[in-house]
Amino acid sequence: MELAENSNFQGVFDQLLSISSQFQDTVADQRKGRSQTPPLQRRGSFKSLASRNISRTPSLLRKSSENSVFTTDGLSDVLQTIDFPVRSNVQIRKGDLTKQKVDVIVVCLSSDILREYVLQAAGSDVRKQYEKGKRTTDQALALWSPVLPCQQILFLPWVPSQHDVLLEQSIREFIALAIQYVLDQNYTSVAFPAIGCGRFGLDIAFIAASMYHHIIIEKYPINITFVIQPSHQEVFDAFQRAQASTLAVSVLPHMWTYTNEQRTLRLPLKINTVEYNTIINEFNKTMFGQYTRINRIERIQNERWHKQYMLHRADFKKSLKMNTEKFLYHGCPDVATSSIIQDYFNRSFAGKNGTLYGHGVYFSSNAQYSHAYAVPNKHGERCMFFARVLIGRTTLGDNTMKVCPKQYHTTTDGQHIYVTYHDTQAYGQYLICYQ
Repeated sequence: MELAENSNFQGVFDQLLSISSQFQDTVADQRKGRSQTPPLQRRGSFKSLASRNISRTPSLLRKSSENSVFTTDGLSDVLQTIDFPVRSNVQIRKGDLTKQKVDVIVVCLSSDILREYVLQAAGSDVRKQYEKGKRTTDQALALWSPVLPCQQILFLPWVPSQHDVLLEQSIREFIALAIQYVLDQNYTSVAFPAIGCGRFGLDIAFIAASMYHHIIIEKYPINITFVIQPSHQEVFDAFQRAQASTLAVSVLPHMWTYTNEQRTLRLPLKINTVEYNTIINEFNKTMFGQYTRINRIERIQNERWHKQYMLHRADFKKSLKMNTEKFLYHGCPDVATSSIIQDYFNRSFAGKNGTLYGHGVYFSSNAQYSHAYAVPNKHGERCMFFARVLIGRTTLGDNTMKVCPKQYHTTTDGQHIYVTYHDTQAYGQYLICYQ
């Protein structure tokens, strides 16, 4: 399996690399004064979906003869990045969950052994309260035990999935729901077990990376401890590897700039710069003569989204042993752009414009195709994202695919359309506004 090379832009990338280095010191100084704690967003309840088991021949992308695929092999070098440190409020330790001196310990209701162990340690009164509470709800249940050092025991439901995308999503939501409770109660510390590492037969390394990376990305303003049973050395090692890999993930491009030392999600590019002209030239390959003018090109600088994407990208490169990242187009109505920039390419909206190749988010290497979905606003302006997309292994899609077939990362029409099934599998690097 191999990827088509696209070296046409290497010279331009080298120039961009030189330009981006000029911003390095300035941006680093500006970042020092910015708040590091974004607002916590509430998550709703979640439900696991059955994964599809579709047997198809694995393949990696090749460039279409009609539509060139703008690779990021060079652009990735341009987007010089800095490492972000592991926060000191996150710890990994071996020990007994019931003996942790924290405000809240979290117990996964799917773990029968752990649940029974905690109830036994908490005392008969807690068990009675638990049994009474479970008769009225199958959702979260918080109880206090006079014999444990914690303030609350939070019992949370969790439904694992054998499909990586749904599994990672359920892990994120499990952690987010627990921490939302901690914050709502004005507590400052919480301890988690390693969920799903027992009888479910799930990939321990994947569990550890998903749990740890989510905590680091979200920057929760509380003390968080992952407590691993002393006999589970392989689980402890997996969490330590997840911690080490986080140190190596680069997250913020040096070429990002800020206005008046404030965060800005959308920064208009200066016209006639190398960065601006590179995007225009690529856009014109299929859009020349299809529009009257470019109003502006905005660089999207969403730190939280970018960090999640870069972690996802690192996992892809590690598992596939190659870079399958591409720049593709995504057209949308003007009213949808702000939502995407704030909350990513959310596949929960999949199906609005069809599901011919799967129920996901659609991208194309052909800007003219995406142009049809860039609905003009009342001023006649259209919007199209020029996005970084992780293709991975791709297979022909169809309208029955609710999730990506196992062992694949995207579905395709076999020509220029690619469908993603994970919200952070693509990053909207640029927004082209034109009419």
